[in-house]
Amino acid sequence: RRQRQMCIRDRYRTAYLQVPKITDRKPVFVSGEVRDSLDRIVHYFGGRGMSASGMVENLVRLHLETYREDIELWRKL
Repeated sequence: RRQRQMCIRDRYRTAYLQVPKITDRKPVFVSGEVRDSLDRIVHYFGGRGMSASGMVENLVRLHLETYREDIELWRKL
């Protein structure tokens, strides 16, 4: 069980907690509750240089990649 948890944690870190390269930053707003949760996750599991903004960037990139084809189809409806 511990090995499985470590594997899940590693996959999570790889997907969401890698420091992204952002060249053209724009503001995005989230609630204080969400920001506090992101800060906790980044503090406990993120590496040096990781931030809540970086985690949001990774979450959105993965979401857009996952649903790219569906979004394109919906756009054409």
